[in-house]
Amino acid sequence: MIEAALVLAAIAVPSAGVWAWLSVAPDVLLAGGFWLVAAGLGFGLPTGSVYHLELRRSLRALGALPRRWWLRPIALHPRLPAEDFSRVMRWCRLGALGCAVAFLGCAVFALGVFRIVFAR
Repeated sequence: MIEAALVLAAIAVPSAGVWAWLSVAPDVLLAGGFWLVAAGLGFGLPTGSVYHLELRRSLRALGALPRRWWLRPIALHPRLPAEDFSRVMRWCRLGALGCAVAFLGCAVFALGVFRIVFAR
């Protein structure tokens, strides 16, 4: 199932980019990209912060919090106790969603810039 979703995304994303290049005005792309970045950061930064706090709290209660744990927090997921795993991962996924929206906004903004620079 995941493979089918990846194939569809590999087709849909470039197709959406071509459609936007051909039919959306550059100023709309710039503004849309800006607001997507703002929304992604506005959502992703708080949820990502809660994720890190929840991960720290859970691992600290076990006495399994290594030094510099924030550098590779995903590697610590197997150490989470079963009762905390779903709560911590919910915040992780929400933070990742915000990050993905911000990255999408960067791509849309860049498309608007490229359209201004190269489509003359």
